[in-house]
Amino acid sequence: MLIEEGRADEAGPYQQRVIELARERAGDRPDHYEAKHLMAATQYELAGSLNASGRHEEALAALHEAQLGYTELSDAGVLDATSFLADVRARRAMTQAHRGYGATAVLEMDGAVIAYGQLVGGEEGIQHQPDFARVLAMNALILRRYGDPDLAVASADAATQLFLQLADQINANPQSLSYARYLCSSTAVSADVHAAEGRLDLALEADEIGLTTADTLADSESATDLRTLVSALTRKGKHLGIVGRVIEGETCLRTAVATDPETAARVSEELDRGIPPSLTTALENAEIKLGPYEQYYRLMALSEPAPGMTLATVSGRTDPESAAVRATELAELVRPMMPYDSETALTLGLEAHYLFAISSERESHRMRYETSTYAPIWAQVLLDISEAYHAAGQTEMALDLAGWSAEVATALMPFTMTNGEVKDLAGACYRHHGDLLAATGDFTASQHAHDAAQQLQH
Repeated sequence: MLIEEGRADEAGPYQQRVIELARERAGDRPDHYEAKHLMAATQYELAGSLNASGRHEEALAALHEAQLGYTELSDAGVLDATSFLADVRARRAMTQAHRGYGATAVLEMDGAVIAYGQLVGGEEGIQHQPDFARVLAMNALILRRYGDPDLAVASADAATQLFLQLADQINANPQSLSYARYLCSSTAVSADVHAAEGRLDLALEADEIGLTTADTLADSESATDLRTLVSALTRKGKHLGIVGRVIEGETCLRTAVATDPETAARVSEELDRGIPPSLTTALENAEIKLGPYEQYYRLMALSEPAPGMTLATVSGRTDPESAAVRATELAELVRPMMPYDSETALTLGLEAHYLFAISSERESHRMRYETSTYAPIWAQVLLDISEAYHAAGQTEMALDLAGWSAEVATALMPFTMTNGEVKDLAGACYRHHGDLLAATGDFTASQHAHDAAQQLQH
């Protein structure tokens, strides 16, 4: 009830008690599946409450427990855990995004969207549709901030359409308020990106849906829902101003500021900051700065969906085998672009990382059997963009990417014996990760990373 009212931060103590009781009930009985299911489900809900209280590290630990529980039930054959595990990934993605680990968030969310896409295409697809819309809305939020805005708006528009189609089914659902909140977040992303790209008719359409929904939600008297209404008013006010409907726009903005000046200011600032460059824009910028390059058209094709895919996720861009090749071609542009336009270089570098990671997770032939070709390129691009984020003062993103670079360095270990360059690269990845861990006060982990770098010298 507290969660449904938007007061998730208050629910934690009750959830902790449920977990204790379920643990007692399960006791030493490995076959007490009902208690184990309750425990996993409550760990998942607890993570939401911990996130609402800003306790993200504890939320990740709770999600890890939930994942273990669902995997155990799935392995025992008592539960098809596909949707539960997808939800764990989605919530973990949001948790990582809250703590600024955006690269990890994008990839976790990608996995959740793909899993729900398969469920919706299955025999019981209809029952999964509302949650598919929810996960698409979450995906849009994360991509808006840490990925390609073109993917973000595709995901947001798909979520909005699905929510509207399912309105009757959702309104009859006990979690209807929760779905309405996700509809507001998807329309906000749609409006932001469409407006930034000059498609103001589509932006205002999304604003209208978002504002109508937020207005209904605000009756709940939850502080969160009131902030959502103020955000929607601010967005619409700004967009009306741009299309010349100045008086209507000012009315919206005045109402927003009078209701919650802090939220109105924050949303205004976010809109003024704009959106990061899309992959298409970054590739165009690279051609302007570096001159024509051979891989331009092959990379531009990534902005069209792969056969059988819709383009709302990075993995929808291409198949896992091609992903490693396209990632390599993107990586080649990162260093040359860095002195001219670091924002473009970071976009190209992140997209290369996402494609490498997806190719690796899907266990493509190239990433498994041609590791010595592709992993060094992946490690180098991670190191370069992590250093650039660190230089720009974005410590969390730098640390996230440094963690990835250390993982890839570990995969390079078999090749460090025979290849001096690879040995130096792996050492650089470990040292960089160690330095950033020390800068954030995690001296134990920092020492481990520096020890790993040191061992390479022997």
